[in-house]
Amino acid sequence: MRSSPASSKDLFNEIINAVIAGDSLKVKQLVEQALEKDIKPEVIIKEGLILGMETVSAKFQSCEFYVADVIVAANAMQTGVRVLKEKCREEKAFETQGRVVIGTVEGDIHDLGKNIVAFTLEGAGYEVIDLGVNVSPAQFVEAVTRFGPDLVCISALLTVTMLNIKDVIEAIKEAGLRERVKIIIGGAPVTQSFANKIGADAYVKYGTNVVQKVRELLKEEKQKEPRIRFSLILNRKHQEIFQKLFDIKPAFIDESGRVILQGEEFPVACRECRDWYQENGSEDENTKLRSCSGGLAVIEAPVEVDTRKIGRITCGPFRKRTGLTKSCTPQVRELSHHELEKVLVTVEAVAEQMASKAREYLLEAQIEEQRKTIIRALKFQEELKNSLNEANYRSLQSQVNPHFLFNSLNSLARLAMLEEAEQTEKFAYALSRALRYILRNIKGTVKIAEEIQILRDYLFIQQVRFSDRISVNLEIDDSISEGRVPCLVLQPLVENAIIHGLEPLEEKGKLEISGKREGQTVFFEIRDNGVGIPPQKLREISQLNINSSGRGHATGLGLVHVHQRLQHYFGSNYGLEIQSREGKGTSVRICLPYIC
Repeated sequence: MRSSPASSKDLFNEIINAVIAGDSLKVKQLVEQALEKDIKPEVIIKEGLILGMETVSAKFQSCEFYVADVIVAANAMQTGVRVLKEKCREEKAFETQGRVVIGTVEGDIHDLGKNIVAFTLEGAGYEVIDLGVNVSPAQFVEAVTRFGPDLVCISALLTVTMLNIKDVIEAIKEAGLRERVKIIIGGAPVTQSFANKIGADAYVKYGTNVVQKVRELLKEEKQKEPRIRFSLILNRKHQEIFQKLFDIKPAFIDESGRVILQGEEFPVACRECRDWYQENGSEDENTKLRSCSGGLAVIEAPVEVDTRKIGRITCGPFRKRTGLTKSCTPQVRELSHHELEKVLVTVEAVAEQMASKAREYLLEAQIEEQRKTIIRALKFQEELKNSLNEANYRSLQSQVNPHFLFNSLNSLARLAMLEEAEQTEKFAYALSRALRYILRNIKGTVKIAEEIQILRDYLFIQQVRFSDRISVNLEIDDSISEGRVPCLVLQPLVENAIIHGLEPLEEKGKLEISGKREGQTVFFEIRDNGVGIPPQKLREISQLNINSSGRGHATGLGLVHVHQRLQHYFGSNYGLEIQSREGKGTSVRICLPYIC
C-alpha cells in the first residue's frame, strides 16, 4: 500500500533532521520505514538524505557546524545509503547515476574532504572508486583506464601538493583519456582561478556541494555525444527505391530541418493546414501516417540511433481512394489502402537500414578513437618507464650526498673527541643519528623505542641551543617500547612546543613529555607552559581551516599533519587532542593502538 503524499513529506523531513543531527540509528529506522511504505530508493535519496546533507553543507559554510559535525552527518547519511543498497541488491533494482574515481594527490595524506565528497556522491547514487591518499598521476591514469569512470575527483589540502593536481590532469591528457572524463578538483588551497588555469572542468569549495556540480557536468557530457551527419548515410539510391517501386519521390530531412534530398512538392495550403490527424497505420509507433479530411495522406518516419533522431523520411502527400474531396485538395497521385501499406513498410525498412548504417559509422569512430587512445596510453607508459629509470638513477646519485654528510659529521665527532670537546662530540653524533633516522624511516612505522631515542637526540640538540632556558622532563613507560608508531610523530609536536610555545617566553620554559599504556591503547602527552594558542587559531585548527604558510602553533599544519597521519595508519578512532589557553601553555595528547 503506497503512502499518502503528506505522510511521505513528514517522513522525508524526519530523515533530513536525523541526517543533520548525525543520528545513524534513526536514519536507518526511518529509511526502513520509507521502504515499507513502498517509496522508491531514488526518491528517499533525493528527497531525504541529499537534502539533509545539503543543509549540513549550508551550516558548515555559515560556521554553525564544525568538521566533526559534517563527518557525523555524512556517516549517518551513509547508513541510510547502505540500507537502500541492500534493498536494491535484493531486488536487483539499484541503478547507479555514474561512476567516479576519487583520490588525494601524491605527497598529501589528508583524506577528510575527499571522504566527505565520496560519502556524498555514494549517497546520491554514484559508484565511487576511492584510490585513497598519496595517489600518483600514474595511479590515476591506471584507474581511468581500468574502471572507465565518468568523472575524476582530485583533492589536495596542502599548498605544496596543490600543484600535483596539474600533473594528474596532464598525465590523463597525455594518456589520451582526457576527453573520456570530467575532472573536478577541491581542497583548502584550491580556487576557481587555479582550476581554470590547469584545465579542470570544475572546482568545488565544499565537498557536500559536489552532487549538483557532477550532475551539471555529466548532463553537458551527454549533450556532447558523437553525432553522425545525416548526409553521410544518405545517397540518391534511397530515393530511387521509392521511384522504382511506387513512382514517388520522398524527402530526406536532417535533425535541424534542412532538406538533404528534395521530395514531392508539398502544396503551401497543405503545409499551413491544421486539419491533419494521425492514423494507426503502423505497428511502429514512431512511424506516422497522417491524414486530412480532404482524403490526403502523408507518411513520416524518423531515422534514430540509440533513441536520438538524426533525420527523417517524408513521403506524400497522396490521395487515398476514399471518394472524399474538398475544394482545397490539390491534384496529387492517388493510392489504394494496400499501396499505402506497402509505402509505409518500405519507409520503415529504409529508415532502419539508414539507422544501421549510422550505427556502423559510430562504431567505426569509437574503434578508431580507442585505437588512438591505446597508442597514446602505450606511449605514456613508455614515458613513465623512462621517467622511472631516470628517477632510479637520480636516487642512486642522491645517496652520495647523505653519505658524505654522515661521514663529515662522524669526522667532526671524532675530532671533537680528540680535542676533548665532549659536548660538541655528543652534538655531532646526535645530529648524525637524527639525519640518518629521517632519511631511512620517513615513510613507514617504527618501534616506539626508536622514536623516543631520536626524540632524545632532538631534545639534546635543542637544550644545547637554549642552554638553561628550557627544562625537559621525559617519562616513558617501558611497557610501550615495542609498540609501533608512524615515524616522526612526536618530534614535530615537541618542535611546535619549543619553537612556538616556549621560545617567545621571557621566563624559563618547562616541557613535559609522557608516554603510557592503558590496555591496548597508548597515550602520549606533550605539555608546555608557553604562550599558548589564540582561541580563533585553535578553532581554525579544529576545522582544518588553516593558513598554509609557516609551521607549528602559528598555523596548526604540524598538528593537523600528525593527526591525519595517525588516522591514515590506525583509523578515525585515533589521533590527537589539543588543549590550550593563551598565556597558560598548551597540551597535546596522542592516542593510538598498541601494535607490535
